[in-house]
Amino acid sequence: MRSYKKLVDLWSELPTDYREQDLEMSFVQPLLQSLDLNLQQIKAGRNLGAGFGTPDRLIYQDINQPPVLVIENKKRDPGLAAVPEKDFASVCKTHPLYRQAVGYEDCGRSNKGIKQYLDSSIPSALLASYGLVFNGDFFQLWRRVDGLVLPMTPIQKVTKASLPGLMRQLEYCLANPTTALVSAIWNQKGGVAKTTNIVNIGATLALEGKRVLLIDLDPQNDLTRGVGADPNWFPGYLEQCDKPLQLEEWDEAKQILNKAIQIRKFPTTDKVKKDFKLSVLSSDEKSLKAFRDNSDVEPAVTFKKLVRLLYLDYDYIFIDVSPTPDKLTQSVLLACDTVLIPIDLGGKSLHHAVQLYGSTIPKFRELRAAKKERLHLGPWNLGIVFSNCPGDAGVVLETHIKQVLEKSNFSGNQCKTRLSTFAQTKVAEFKHVPVICWQSSPITKLYTKLVDELFLTPNFIDH
Repeated sequence: MRSYKKLVDLWSELPTDYREQDLEMSFVQPLLQSLDLNLQQIKAGRNLGAGFGTPDRLIYQDINQPPVLVIENKKRDPGLAAVPEKDFASVCKTHPLYRQAVGYEDCGRSNKGIKQYLDSSIPSALLASYGLVFNGDFFQLWRRVDGLVLPMTPIQKVTKASLPGLMRQLEYCLANPTTALVSAIWNQKGGVAKTTNIVNIGATLALEGKRVLLIDLDPQNDLTRGVGADPNWFPGYLEQCDKPLQLEEWDEAKQILNKAIQIRKFPTTDKVKKDFKLSVLSSDEKSLKAFRDNSDVEPAVTFKKLVRLLYLDYDYIFIDVSPTPDKLTQSVLLACDTVLIPIDLGGKSLHHAVQLYGSTIPKFRELRAAKKERLHLGPWNLGIVFSNCPGDAGVVLETHIKQVLEKSNFSGNQCKTRLSTFAQTKVAEFKHVPVICWQSSPITKLYTKLVDELFLTPNFIDH
């Protein structure tokens, strides 16, 4: 493990009103070199193209490959330096320097920020996987997965005690330029197409060439059967993985997981035939209950380690859980990066969605932050998506929905794409295949639009 004592000593001598240019030359450059980066790997002032501006630094592991990290620096502010650590994140959220570094719209178009520098419209040769905002007082990492940009860490205050930990976060990013986005699709109200959405969103991404893993933690195993896989293929993998994961015997745990994962291949019905595949990790009801109720097992700890063991093998991991907020569901919320909340056009699912979006998910983020989890912080809200929507919703029903959202002061993201009901979805269930196998179906086109909206085109989330 590297020692950052010299860097800490250097930081402690910086003026609290240091100008941005001085900070970059006197501290940011030594910071990057302390990560064993040579001058060729550190590119300063490289324009990203028309409309995207010029970030302060682009960091490369391999100069023949796209950058791993893009950096936006700001000057120091004595006022920020004086803020106690416990209040620091909340103060930063409204501070102009932080907001400019991120690139919020209220800061004007001239302040590009990390939001724009990670925009997937940037030429791929200059598009980084991670972003860093830094001013000598605040420090935060962001990540990009295709078009989706989201926080990777909390807003952190730079101190003598925290700086080595912050540097290890950068070490991780440089060593792992791409890892899977882990998402749950969940609502406490059943019957809102939770499992159908997981299968078909995952399948749509797989058809785009992405490596997709579906994890079925719902005792009903509807996801597993929905793609023609076997819930009893390797039912006890969770309990079998527990001990080697606790002992950090990673190779043994990975061998168990490799045996438990099923590969399902599917054809499409378009004129140009194109196959795609999904990986499925499933367990039957009895085994899931045994894992959940085993007093010698901490499901949340085991499951988080398990997911991290699979990070590098996939681009997307989607997890299906029971509507009941039991230990398995809690384990997922403590391990995933994002949550998409499906709702129908009914009042019950809307009520649960608003509660989940505005209260439950933020509480799990706070819980993870309180445990000093400083990487892959989440879950973040992808939004609510209307599913199982009748084609004749009508003005009266839409008015009721709008009134409920207004009464709840809901200001979160509502997906523009609505998933209507089609008979083809039911046909797909009988055939145990994703409905997107029928490329000409209207529901397939809707799933394609939704996946573009959430993951493939620029999409910035921070709540």
